[in-house]
Amino acid sequence: MADFSICMTNRLQFSTCDAPHVPTSKTHEETVLVELRGDLLTITALGADSSPGSRVYAQRTIDLPETSIFMILPELPSRVRDGAFFPALGTVAILHPRPDKQRRLRAVGTDNNSGQCHGWIFDAIEIASSSNRPSEVTSGR
Repeated sequence: MADFSICMTNRLQFSTCDAPHVPTSKTHEETVLVELRGDLLTITALGADSSPGSRVYAQRTIDLPETSIFMILPELPSRVRDGAFFPALGTVAILHPRPDKQRRLRAVGTDNNSGQCHGWIFDAIEIASSSNRPSEVTSGR
């Protein structure tokens, strides 16, 4: 999979840490910026004004014919400095699109950032647009 930078509509659901793949909340829609640079994937929450929020990092672990799998990182790689880093554990799958389709992202993760363990599920699809990356968004790396 080649490097990319795309906006996606994410259908976020929360879950428990005991079964992070099983949703326990209603769906919340949000926009995220998803960027792949080499083997490092970032998922950045975007505010209503396209301002960047917290950022999850993931490392590529497996490439399959139709999917690339990434491990969500609990710590930043030593070469990266980012004040928006959101430590978590989990898995991200990027489904390779056919030429006429948008990319799809599925992720399941957990985090302890609030002092308690929370689980969450991402189900995101690329926003169809010839220019879908907000110009004021930067990766912060």
